[in-house]
Amino acid sequence: MEEEKYLPELMAERDSLDPSFVHASRLLAEEIEKFQGSDGKSEDEEEKYLDVISNKNIKLSERVLIPVKQYPKFNFVGKLLGPRGNSLKRLQEETGAKMSILGKGSMRDKAKEEELRKSGEAKYAHLSDELHVLIEVFAPPGEAYSRMSHALEEIKKFLVPDYNDEIRQEQLRELSYLNGSEDSGRGRGVRGRGIRIAPTAPSRGRGGAIPPPPPPGRGILTPRGTTVTRGALPVPPIARGVPTPRARGSPTMPGYRAPPLPAHKGYEAY
Repeated sequence: MEEEKYLPELMAERDSLDPSFVHASRLLAEEIEKFQGSDGKSEDEEEKYLDVISNKNIKLSERVLIPVKQYPKFNFVGKLLGPRGNSLKRLQEETGAKMSILGKGSMRDKAKEEELRKSGEAKYAHLSDELHVLIEVFAPPGEAYSRMSHALEEIKKFLVPDYNDEIRQEQLRELSYLNGSEDSGRGRGVRGRGIRIAPTAPSRGRGGAIPPPPPPGRGILTPRGTTVTRGALPVPPIARGVPTPRARGSPTMPGYRAPPLPAHKGYEAY
């Protein structure tokens, strides 16, 4: 078969094929992608050697099967994505590999997924495959295989059907934090915040001056026997039988309990 005619014939067959032939469309799309990636060379003509001297980037890809058939009730996609997709984003940053959840069941809208699967377009051909994670690495040979190895080890932890493992607990804490941030941003006050206790004595912090007390207003009567100076408040006389106020740090009277400070509660329920 002439190589120049092979690719146009494949593309013509793909375009003329009825969309109901899902598997045929997928096979044609894979063959076209394979032929374009090899620059027209057959498998026997492709080079099977790694050039580690020039240190050129190579592309590695692996499809990791998600065990939905063994554990049909477990939400593996939700565990892989995490809150707002942050778990999968961090996993890609840590491993240096690109990860995509593909296959049947990878879309939230099942009706839309079925519609796209029947469309026959090459980019949706993966919807006919089993649910899997596509891991892709583009780096020099040594680094590429190291990244792929790291990615496979890390992705394996997310495929354990455990609702109470460390990954799941961390995701629940992150979700609680994100919901609390949303509530505060919308104007819903968090309980226990915004309460300020007035100081009983003037602060003597670094660089701060003690403000003078305000002068008494007009019409305020002062007790007989007291002297009022300008800029000072009148000091009330101490009546008989009333105990004198104790300084800070002095022992309290028997039977006296200090009022409790206001408690700071946690985030509201989300």
